[in-house]
Amino acid sequence: MIYFDNAATSYPKPEVVYKAVDIAMKKYSFNAGRGSYEAANIVHLMINETRKKIASLVDADWNDVVFTSSATESLNNIIYGLNLTKGDSVYVSPFEHNAIIRTLYAIGIEPILLPFDKETWKFEEEKALSQMIINRPKAVIISHISNVTGFELPYNQIFKLSKKFDAINVLDSAQGFGIYSIDKNDIDFIVFAGHKSLQAIFGIAGYIRCSKAKLAKYKVGGTGSDSLNFKMPDSFPSGYEAGSLNSIGIYSINAAIDFLNSAKFDIIEYDLTKYFLKKIYDLENIIVYLPKDYCSKGIISFNVVGYTSDEIGDILANDYEICVRTGYHCAPYIHEFIDSKKYLGTVRVSFNGFNKYEEIDSLIDALKEL
Repeated sequence: MIYFDNAATSYPKPEVVYKAVDIAMKKYSFNAGRGSYEAANIVHLMINETRKKIASLVDADWNDVVFTSSATESLNNIIYGLNLTKGDSVYVSPFEHNAIIRTLYAIGIEPILLPFDKETWKFEEEKALSQMIINRPKAVIISHISNVTGFELPYNQIFKLSKKFDAINVLDSAQGFGIYSIDKNDIDFIVFAGHKSLQAIFGIAGYIRCSKAKLAKYKVGGTGSDSLNFKMPDSFPSGYEAGSLNSIGIYSINAAIDFLNSAKFDIIEYDLTKYFLKKIYDLENIIVYLPKDYCSKGIISFNVVGYTSDEIGDILANDYEICVRTGYHCAPYIHEFIDSKKYLGTVRVSFNGFNKYEEIDSLIDALKEL
């Protein structure tokens, strides 16, 4: 099997992560903050050590790292916690995931699309400024890297503009966190997923508060402290972590960060992506969804003329044992932007630092046979 669906979840995981999960099952399967015995205290210390490692990736305060079960839960907590109401202006890009869009619609907000040029994909700042003057932004919520195209959004440029209007800025870094650097200037919250680029396991994710922005409590329950209080604690992060923390998943992040600090996955993914793009651009009847001369961040969408995206996915899986993702990828706006609806979405390949050039050659050879 050749696996090119790392934007869905990274596979394989680093060997140290597999070992860490085994160790955690035996050593860290205790409820932190709920007991005064040594094993619970050890877990508590490990969790805080992991917070520090996560915070160090963006130069944040480790006390501002909140753990959740998924990036989707993180975005729900933030969006609901901002106390947005119908009529508030919330801006998103055409590249966003339904974890953002559906959550906004659930609270009665139809987001405003930030303007990007459809040919160059350049952010049209003057148009956006005109939009924001008319409809002052309460929040701007955008991806770090598109899960469909691998396009890295100019989030610093966008957030610098929206801060002129005192907007709350949220960066969804489900794709790329742990591999690609983030400049936290003008960012209020950064969302991360454990099981994607961070190379950890399912069931653990979180967000980082990079400012003193306030959030209402969306998820409530036991925290192991102040138990006679009928309200959630005001402290951060414990006031936002109701329920038992996933200590096993947290330890997998702990090990994954140590691995990534020396693995150079950013360089490997860049080289693999550049290699693939050079090969696929030489093929006939292939549409690649990227601006000219742009090398994406490990994710590429394409289509083959004469086939739907699902047909290509089935052929690659059944005839060549190559795993790709097809369809609309939970991203409702991007397919209008790149004009891929006639193909029922796109064929998406996404690389991990463990992929090989020979695997890319196999995919290119398969596409040549169509």
